[in-house]
Parts: sequence; structure tokens; C-alpha cells
Amino acid sequence: MILIKILSLILISPSLYVGNKLMKKKDVNFFDLLIIFNTLYFVIIPLKSNESVYNSIGNISPNTSIFVFFYLLFFFSALIISSKLVKNHTDSPINVTYYLKKYPNLEASLVLKLILIILPIFSLTYYVPHMSTIAAFEEIREAGTKVSYEQSSMVKFFGTIFKLGLIVPVVIFFQNLRDKKVDLLIICSLVFFLINFLILPRRELLEFFLFGGVVLYSINRELINKKLLLYTLCLASFIYLVYFPFYNVIRRTSVSFDKSAPISSIKKIYDYGLNTYSEGNERASELTDNRAIGLYRALYWLAENDTDNKISWGAITLSAIDHATPKVINPSKGLGSEHLLEKRMQTSKDSADSVLLLSLADYSMLGSIFTVLIYFLIFQLWYWISRTSDLLWGQTITSLYVVYFLFSVSFSIEQKLDGILANTVAYVLVVSLIVLIHKFNLLQILTTKQNKKQL
Repeated sequence: MILIKILSLILISPSLYVGNKLMKKKDVNFFDLLIIFNTLYFVIIPLKSNESVYNSIGNISPNTSIFVFFYLLFFFSALIISSKLVKNHTDSPINVTYYLKKYPNLEASLVLKLILIILPIFSLTYYVPHMSTIAAFEEIREAGTKVSYEQSSMVKFFGTIFKLGLIVPVVIFFQNLRDKKVDLLIICSLVFFLINFLILPRRELLEFFLFGGVVLYSINRELINKKLLLYTLCLASFIYLVYFPFYNVIRRTSVSFDKSAPISSIKKIYDYGLNTYSEGNERASELTDNRAIGLYRALYWLAENDTDNKISWGAITLSAIDHATPKVINPSKGLGSEHLLEKRMQTSKDSADSVLLLSLADYSMLGSIFTVLIYFLIFQLWYWISRTSDLLWGQTITSLYVVYFLFSVSFSIEQKLDGILANTVAYVLVVSLIVLIHKFNLLQILTTKQNKKQL
């Protein structure tokens, strides 16, 4: 445990490169975001974990600890090199904050604003019950496992539409903030989205706030001062020290969810949490820490139990592609990468998957480089889809959706390659919806002249 903590201290150094950018309020790109969030999961969490958390890893070998250290060091080094290769003023979604800063103003019609309010309300009775990990929704989740492949796919596809519906009000809100405007319907939409995220898994809530933070940093950088940073620190402390343990308490609630009265059901769930918080807080906090180290633990298990003789040289990557392909195209698709990785780790326990883990199994130490290459190829695929759409149907917000995808992938480290590729398939379908939104003039991308007229 002490050796891992010492090695983790050394691994903090790559993040200083991004930290220096943020201190100077410089633009950050996709690879910078990957450095930030991978440092959190693979460096900070192992560094802060106590002995009881490390017990979940099992027997800790110095040789394996050093191997994992060098694997992560090569990975972070490759990310820094990739980040430096991205030119500061590249007008591309890969240059995340610069692209958002230069993105034209969006203007939503009254009809679209009302849709953006109805969408999260409808989500409370359709999407949230299937995706939330709170026990109140257990019956609905179990029923969801028995539905057809097509019905299950519809729920997942709605999740993609849900994220599309989130991006528009978030960007418009911060553009309005920059232009000193207030739109009550947009604010109302964001409030309903927030209610959804309070019930969805904690990762979703954190992603919501962090994406808002990235957009704020991109568009309203001049508002960032010591006072705002203090408020942000207080909010982050509250979420981690209070809300996360509280969420783990309400996950075990005995309250059942009533689809016909979603708001009152949510109130009952939170009342349960407030009444039982004190007795469940300590146990919930320990559960939070044990789950948090899951990504590092999976990487460690694979390095400990696997051998160079088992390197599959792309076989697991191909299984992920096979699994992500829709059944319409690939009726006999396999079970995906998860089962193969569990065999390689020699465990039947549910493990935290990541692209970094898959690449270690497929390419051994070279996996650190292949992981960065995979992320870059995924970006190129998304950006190609976006440019093709704009070429065929004119300028739309497809590239803005690419920016959100890049942020989401960099934040959601605990995501299988299968899932990322499946989102790509869903993105292709959402492109058609985005085109329709623009064709019906529900959403407009304003030119510089139109912006000046509004001002």
C-alpha cells in the first residue's frame, strides 16, 4: 500500500501540465481532459484510500505495483505529447474550450424551449426508472431486463436524446450569461434536468456539473475569480462529503416509485434518506471509497493474474466492435469485451472496465499508447460524421454534440469500449434528429451579424 502511494505521488506530476494551463486560464483540449480525469481515478483515489479500501485489491505485489506505475506513466506521457500536438487555436471540437468559446450563439424557438422542459419531465417516468440504481426503481429495472432487444435499445437511445436535450440549454444559458441576458424557460429546463440527475447514478450528476463548469470556463472565463473558486470548492466538498454518502443511503430505500406521481415519490425517497442518513452515513462512505478504487483495482488484477503469453493483439478490441454493432447489422454478435476481460483477470466479480484495461489485455505495456490512439480514432470518427452531416444538410449543432461526447468519454473512464462505440451508432441516429430540428427552424445558429442585431 505504501509503495502504491509513493508511486501515485510521482504520477501526479503529469497533471501539473494541465494545472498550469488552468491557472493561466489557457484553453484545454480533449487530451488535457483525459489527463485530469484519469489522474483522479488512477492516481488521486489510490493516494487517498485507506488500508480497508486496499484490502479489496487483495495481495499486493511490489512487482505488479511497479508494472502498473510504468503503464500509467507511459499513458500520461502519451497524453501530454498528444496535447502538445494540438495547436492552440485549432477550430476543431478536439480543442474543447477554444471551440466552445468561438461557437456562434444559439437561438431556440419557443416550441423547442417547451420541448426542453417537457423532455426531462417525461424522463422522470420513462428513462430515470430504468437507469437509476436506487432500490425504489428495482421492479421497473427488473421488468426492463425481460423486454425485447428493440425495447431495451429504445431506452438507451432515449438516453442519447436526453443528453442532446441537455447540451442545448446549458450552452444557451452560458451564452446568455456572457451577453447579460436571462431566459426563464431555459433556466426552468435546467432545473428539471437537475431533478433527473439527483435520481440518476451519482456519476451522471457529477458529469452534469462538470460539463457546466467546462462550458463556463470556455465562454465566461472572465467571471472566474477567487470568490467563484471558493464557491466551487464548497459545492464539490458538499457533493463528495454529504451528497454521495446520502445517495448511497437512499439506494437502499424501502420506498417504491409510483410512475403516476413521480415528484411525490422522489420526495418520499429523499425523506427516507434524511431520516436514516446518520446511521447509514459511515457504511455508505466506505462503500463510496471501495467503488471509487474499482478502476485501479481492475488494472491491478489484470497485471497480477495475466501473463505476456496471453496478449491477444486486438482480439478483445474486435469483440468490443462486434458487440457494439446493432443486431440488425450483426444478428449473431458476441457478448463483448467484459466477459473476456473477467477471464483474463481470473475473477467472477463485477469489475470496473475501461479502455485502458482493455488495451492492457490486448497489447500489454504498449496498451498505454494504443489507448491514446483509440481515443483519437474515436474522435476522428465522430468528427467525420459531423462534417459529413454539415456537408449534406448545412451547418447544425452536430459538432457541438461531438464536444459533449469528448467531454463525456474523458470523464466516464469507467466505460467499456463497447459502450463508446454503441454511443457512436446512436449518434448517427441523433444526427437525423438534429437536422430535423434545424430544418423546422426550432434551433438556429446565429451569424456574427445576427448576434450584433440582437445585442
